Amino acid sequence: MKLHNYLLFLSLIFLSISCQEDKYYPKPKSYLRLDFPNKEYYKITDSCPFTFKVPDYSAWTNRFKRENSCEKTIIFPSLKAEILCDYIVLNNNLIEISESFRKMVYEHSFKSTAIIERLWVNDSTNVYGLAYEIKGNTACNYAFTLTDSSKHFFSGQLMFQTSPNYDSLKPSIYFIKEDIEAMIASFEWVN
Repeated sequence: MKLHNYLLFLSLIFLSISCQEDKYYPKPKSYLRLDFPNKEYYKITDSCPFTFKVPDYSAWTNRFKRENSCEKTIIFPSLKAEILCDYIVLNNNLIEISESFRKMVYEHSFKSTAIIERLWVNDSTNVYGLAYEIKGNTACNYAFTLTDSSKHFFSGQLMFQTSPNYDSLKPSIYFIKEDIEAMIASFEWVN
């Protein structure tokens, strides 16, 4: 009889435990929340034959030790991003350099979901450009070229210092994209 009562008691305990509702649910996927700084711009002026505005939360620096001192980087330390800038003096080779840059951009197409081109024309400052917004998990998310069509060629590529994950980087990409477009709009050649 004792064994029977003991088994009945254990059965009731197991039944009461198994009837409880599961209180654990999987957490929804989330991303890091970023607090973006206010946009204030200052003008870059140095020995290079161009000038433009960059945000005050970035730095215009010579990150790579190269002979051409106008090959610099705009670093966004709080966003872990950088725009690699390159300057080339044209020697009747605008088409070759432009096509080389375009080819480099479209090498990202195997990982990108879309590449959107935008034309920039400012006749008053003699600045003509092409910008590429590259969507998807690519190393470069935005690229652009600027030229006066005769002497100068300037290019930039937006890169993040992290593994490409477009969904989580999208807010930062669009935030910096506004800065790049402000930079392009304020770009002028210094002859």
